[in-house]
Amino acid sequence: MGPTTDAGEPESARSRLRDGIDFFGNFLRNPGSIGAVVPSSRYLARALVGRLELQPGELVVEYGPGTGPVTSAIRASLPPGARYLGIELDTRFHDLLTSRYPDLDFHLGSAADIVAVLAQRELPRPLRIISGLPFASLPPAVQDGVADGIVHCLHGTAGDFRTFQYVHAYGLRAARRFRDLMSERFASFERIGPVVRNVPPAFVLRYWGAR
Repeated sequence: MGPTTDAGEPESARSRLRDGIDFFGNFLRNPGSIGAVVPSSRYLARALVGRLELQPGELVVEYGPGTGPVTSAIRASLPPGARYLGIELDTRFHDLLTSRYPDLDFHLGSAADIVAVLAQRELPRPLRIISGLPFASLPPAVQDGVADGIVHCLHGTAGDFRTFQYVHAYGLRAARRFRDLMSERFASFERIGPVVRNVPPAFVLRYWGAR
C-alpha cells in the first residue's frame, strides 16, 4: 500500500500532483479568491489543527477547504459524535470535496454567510473555526463580513479561530488590516511558526476570547 494521509487514507504522488495542478489552475483563473498557488502542506495542516481538542457533540467549521489537506487533518481529530462543516466558494473545489469526503458536510457559498448557513442547516454555533481564506487578498468589506460572522459564532464561548498568513505577505497592508481587525474583536492571540516546510512558509494565527 502507498503512503497515507494523516486521516489514514491512501494517498499517491499522482493524486497530490493532480491536486496541485487543479489548485494552480484555479489560482490562475481567480488569484484574488484563491490566494495561493499550491495546496497547504500536511505540516501547515498539522499546525492549524494541533491542540484542537474537540469534544463529542461539538461542531468545527472550516472556511475555504480547497482540495482538503486541512480537512483531512481535522477529520482525523474528530471524536465520535463531533460534526464538521466546510464552506467552500469555488464550485470545482466543492465538487472535489464532496466526492473525496462523502462522510463530511460541505456548503457551497461564502464564509461571510455563516450565520445564515448554520440556521439553514439547524446546526449549533461552532467552538472551533479554521480558515484557509486568503485574507491578505480580500477587500475590506469582505474581511469585515467574515470577521463579524466569526465573532457572532464564538462570542461568549471558549472557542477559537485559526488561520494562516504567508510569511512573504505578512507585512502587506491588507494582512495587517486583518490582524488589527481580529485584535479588536478577540482578547487573546498566538502566532505559531513560521511553518517553513510549507510552500510558501506561513505563520499560523490563533485567536480566542471573542468580545
